[in-house]
Amino acid sequence: MVHNGKPLNPFFLSSDIPDAYFCDREKETQSLRRYVESRSNVLMISPRRMGKSGLIHHLFQRPDIRKNYYTFFVDIYETASLEEFIQKMGREIVGKLSHRGFDPVRKFLMSLSSLRGVFSMDPASGMPVFSVGIGEISAPETTLEEIFAFLEKADKPCIVAIDEFQRIADYEQKNVEAILRSRIQRLRNTTFIFAGSERTILAQMFGSAARPFYQSSATMILEAIDPEKYADFATRLFNDYGKMITRTSVEILYDALQGYTYFLQRVLNHAFSLLPDDLVCDQEFLLACLDDILTDNSANYQEILSSLTVSQRALLEAVALDGTAANITSAEFVRKHGLVSASSVQSAARSLLKRQLLTRSPRKEYYLDDKFLERWLSRR
Repeated sequence: MVHNGKPLNPFFLSSDIPDAYFCDREKETQSLRRYVESRSNVLMISPRRMGKSGLIHHLFQRPDIRKNYYTFFVDIYETASLEEFIQKMGREIVGKLSHRGFDPVRKFLMSLSSLRGVFSMDPASGMPVFSVGIGEISAPETTLEEIFAFLEKADKPCIVAIDEFQRIADYEQKNVEAILRSRIQRLRNTTFIFAGSERTILAQMFGSAARPFYQSSATMILEAIDPEKYADFATRLFNDYGKMITRTSVEILYDALQGYTYFLQRVLNHAFSLLPDDLVCDQEFLLACLDDILTDNSANYQEILSSLTVSQRALLEAVALDGTAANITSAEFVRKHGLVSASSVQSAARSLLKRQLLTRSPRKEYYLDDKFLERWLSRR
């Protein structure tokens, strides 16, 4: 929502952020631009909620990128098969092309001969829509070939960002990596950004000579925004709206949430909306806002805990208390947190990693990506 040319709250929670309210990432934006301009596919790795989606959208909003490229963003986090992957990609392409009118959408849908006859019309706009059900994609490899062929014939280069790309490793079909790689390597008009949060899985996919995507892309590791730059950014936005926040409070919040962009934005968004114009947002006020959010999420977190075994819950709480935990099967770690045994810890860790409640770094350190859940557990 906008008031007098400004959004009512400058701390955006979506990944599609206007330039004036986007924090830093100048070097990362330039690096990503260089890759796509040189037609080099790129693998972008960062923890979840660190801002990789926001960075990609930020690049896509650059005036020269918008003018010279077609850009598509496909989030496959909730997909479980190649058919669902195709469904997501088809809908994204139709959604983007619909802004250019009826003809581009019609041409795209007509190019999908393997799906002809299953599209429908939006009764409100009169536009054809990609309404294909999973069961209607009877020849997924053919449909995928047709989608890529359409992009290859586009009158401008295309950039396709696939978020949470590591999901394809868990698809029902076991050869999806090979299917995608064999087609992507033939494309000349389309550049791919493979973004993901599971560093270990992606390192295996792109770093193992036995895997199809081996050394097929440049690699970007997205770290937390510099704390000084983030503090500058937050205090400036408060000041721009005639509100005050202490720099120290932003720095303390940054440390508490370890620089994870989404969680910082969420707390500052809440604080900005609650802060009266005649008060200063200090450390006490900001941490109270964080506690408000944790309280609001408490029922969800309780439900997560109730779905875990005793061993899984105990390990998750132990890692949350330590912040980062290495050697979780060591006698010292087991004894320190009152865990049952090294074998039970190992089994619990496998389950928590599979559910993405825990993350493991390349150095085999365990941590929680959800910094709100981590803080909620550690204060129990």
